[in-house]
Amino acid sequence: MRKSSLAVAAALAVLWGGPLPAAESPLDVIAERAKVRYDAVPRRVLAFYYPWYGNPEVPGGSGRWAHWEGVDQARRQIKSSTHYPTLGPYDSHDRKSIAQHCAWARQAGIDTFIVSWWGANSFCDQAMKPVLDVCHEAGIAVSAYYETVPRPGDAETAARDVVGLLERHADHPAWLCVDGKPVVFVYGRAVQQIGLVGWLDAIGRINRDYARKAVLIGDAMSRSAARVFDGIHTYNTASALASKDLTEVHAWAKATFPKWVEAADASGRISTLTVIPGYDDTKIRTPGLKVERAGGALYREQWEQTIAADPHWVLITSFNEWHEGSDVEPSDEYGERYLAMTAEMAARFKDQGPRARREPARPDSAMSEAAKARQLARLGRMKIGLLPDPGLAVLWPLLHRSPAPTLFTWEQVADWPDSVAGEYPIVIYAGGESYRRTVRRAGDVDEAIVAYLKAGGFLVVLPSGPMPFHYDREHRAVQGSSRFGLPLSVAGADGGWEAPPKGKDLRFVRVGERLPNVPESFPFPREGDLRWRPFVRGRLAEGDRFVPLVELRDEDGTHYGDAVAFVEHRASEPKNARLLYVWFELLNTAQGEAVLYDVLAFSAEEAGAK
Repeated sequence: MRKSSLAVAAALAVLWGGPLPAAESPLDVIAERAKVRYDAVPRRVLAFYYPWYGNPEVPGGSGRWAHWEGVDQARRQIKSSTHYPTLGPYDSHDRKSIAQHCAWARQAGIDTFIVSWWGANSFCDQAMKPVLDVCHEAGIAVSAYYETVPRPGDAETAARDVVGLLERHADHPAWLCVDGKPVVFVYGRAVQQIGLVGWLDAIGRINRDYARKAVLIGDAMSRSAARVFDGIHTYNTASALASKDLTEVHAWAKATFPKWVEAADASGRISTLTVIPGYDDTKIRTPGLKVERAGGALYREQWEQTIAADPHWVLITSFNEWHEGSDVEPSDEYGERYLAMTAEMAARFKDQGPRARREPARPDSAMSEAAKARQLARLGRMKIGLLPDPGLAVLWPLLHRSPAPTLFTWEQVADWPDSVAGEYPIVIYAGGESYRRTVRRAGDVDEAIVAYLKAGGFLVVLPSGPMPFHYDREHRAVQGSSRFGLPLSVAGADGGWEAPPKGKDLRFVRVGERLPNVPESFPFPREGDLRWRPFVRGRLAEGDRFVPLVELRDEDGTHYGDAVAFVEHRASEPKNARLLYVWFELLNTAQGEAVLYDVLAFSAEEAGAK
């Protein structure tokens, strides 16, 4: 067994409170993943490919209808398809159709298909063998798009499923490999199902159980994801493109694409950028989303900025996702226009020659390693607990100290003893909007958290989603934040919005000197998820202790609420509770690192000042 696999298992054992061999530590996990580097990756142009179409009238096909709905071949219309394929409603199991796809791919400079895969013996899995065979004959490489983790949806299940996929298909000579290891792309749904910590565990299991190891490219454009996966990608940029004209698309791509490449470069991972010709899912979803193709100008602009940003690989969404109108495969509506444009741009991309890995520039806002160490040292030997599903941006710094944090399961939280507040002076929540409210008895997790807070516990809320503790696992709104004494607002007189007001120069303003490494003023982000959920100081009772740390204001000085704030409930419920809140997108800004380390130091001071 490789040491990295042992290290992963050891780290996860510590985080979940299990035994740890003396020779291992959580830092071994980070150290082993840090050794993974990809410095000489050939340039490639890959396209997401869907093998899920079936037509019983096609000889040599699957023998049944699949995915095509409302087919009228006489009028050349398909109810479930935005455009009408030149081949008509083909069958993905038909080798002649696959051969034509390969010929078009070669014509367009596409050298790899990322084939959607939905589990062993699924329709897509049954198509994989003919796709591999025909692609091999045509000189096209094949990878798989791992779409979903089957039940019970944990790291062990994901690893077993991926290993099964690899054992079933990856020995085929058409399979895409890097450094001799087969490549698998992991869709965002699967990433989110078990989280980055779960995939850290799963990757360790895969590399232990599959002899050739594997290269996994995760659908998450962040430095945290790049530390876990072998590369990062995004499938669909339609939401970011939808509200923009071409000038705005240019500005967005020019600003965003280099950051995504740098996120991969920072850890020596495989960098990718995604281009999309357009998008229209309004035939299958209500109200749906539509991104106009602008006569090909949208596609070309993304390509131009992609070439300038210089990733290892360019991904095309998609070759043939007909339901969402992102297809470049020839259609009645566009003919071979997008093949020709892809051929032109792919040639320019590949003609740049081998790509050397670049060391990312150190941003002006970055903290020095000495400053980070000083802030972490303020925690001393204090034991810190983590509620389930923490974001790795929060987890990494805590792994660089002793004692290591303890990652509780929801079952353990529900059974917390009365002594937990004394043993863990700080508990951190770094999950999203959903949490497990009930384990054995309705609301028993809520009761345990409230009891911890009333006993003088300190809950630090560093969420990865806009409204922490808002939904239970059945996605019912339960509004746990207010129950725990955290006053947040979604909209209305207390503040909050889905999108920031137009024409306002919004800036974060540091209050006081308790966060010394955070700038006195810095801008509200222009891109990303901008849903604003402020801490509402006006909902606190007279007598509560409130410490504002970072607030949001505009050029006129108008106050929009607090982005970082601390409260000690001396007069209101839950009495004795101490909470610190950080707006979820703040950690993703250039100042996020400083916010995180300073918040940890602040929390240590408050926890020790009881």
